Amino acid sequence: MRMPAELPAWIQATLADVLPAAALGEQPGFDLIRLPAEASTRSFFRVVPRVAKGASTFIAMHSPPKTEDNPRYIRLAALFRAHGLATPQVHAADLARGFLLLDDLGERDFEAAYAAGEVDAPLDAAIRDLVALQAVVSDDIPPYTAARFADELAIFTHSLVGRLLELAVPDHFAAAREALIAATQSVPQCTVHRDYHCRNLLWRTDGTVGIVDFQDALVGPASYDLASLLRDCYHEFGEAALAHWQRRYLDLADLDCDAATFSRAVDLTAIQRQLKAVGIFARLYLDRGRRRHIGDIVPVLGRIARLGRRYSETTALAEWLASDVLPCAARRIAALP
Repeated sequence: MRMPAELPAWIQATLADVLPAAALGEQPGFDLIRLPAEASTRSFFRVVPRVAKGASTFIAMHSPPKTEDNPRYIRLAALFRAHGLATPQVHAADLARGFLLLDDLGERDFEAAYAAGEVDAPLDAAIRDLVALQAVVSDDIPPYTAARFADELAIFTHSLVGRLLELAVPDHFAAAREALIAATQSVPQCTVHRDYHCRNLLWRTDGTVGIVDFQDALVGPASYDLASLLRDCYHEFGEAALAHWQRRYLDLADLDCDAATFSRAVDLTAIQRQLKAVGIFARLYLDRGRRRHIGDIVPVLGRIARLGRRYSETTALAEWLASDVLPCAARRIAALP
């Protein structure tokens, strides 16, 4: 998506209000660095003032008002900050054009931290923040309904299986779909971020976690964000580590649920979420030409198949993924221009 032509002028005018005049100098200016886009229609740019020595950087967000609920984004950012979570402060907003100037929470996400061997400290901090996030209660956060979970699984069958791979969906998928949805209803419900993974969590130099992409928060299963964090689409943990961090979460959370039920829900929620994710990855390529996630489809399908074999309700799904969907996806993606 192209940067709106009027965004730089808006940023310049806004910086004059945000930064001290003495810091800007007589001829203020800034550099814009485009940041990677995920699944939404929003685009992001790091704003680096040129002449303000030691001045903070900012994030400029173009969030089209026709497709994004920017007033709710602003409300949720403030709500989560009020509960001690490091969501960005909104310094300025032009809601008519969908321009927002935000705090820059940092450049180093959890994916980069994991790659550098920093795992335990970020995960422990993220789990502590997750417990705090789950305690947030607001009328601005609606329920994550069973119907919505079903709609998300339809993204997998429609966009990946049907459109990209041109495969038929077997009859047994319906039973797996119902089991996955039932698992989301088997644990206590609380506020969920919905994309609490390594690319939306920033590991900051002060040992705190910056949290972004929170605008779609809902009240849903307590297993959801933990599944997103530990069974990440972009990083694979060993099973011993997964068990350790799940126990850590249960030690911190005041959850009215036995460990076995919760562990099962985490796994089945992870399957549901990853099926939705690969469907979105396919849709992003087909509808918007975005290739960033296309290479994640095959490895994520492999993880779903391995995990699905552990549960009787998803065994047939796992076998179909392994025998039909995964090989077809590998061939089709390798042949993409």
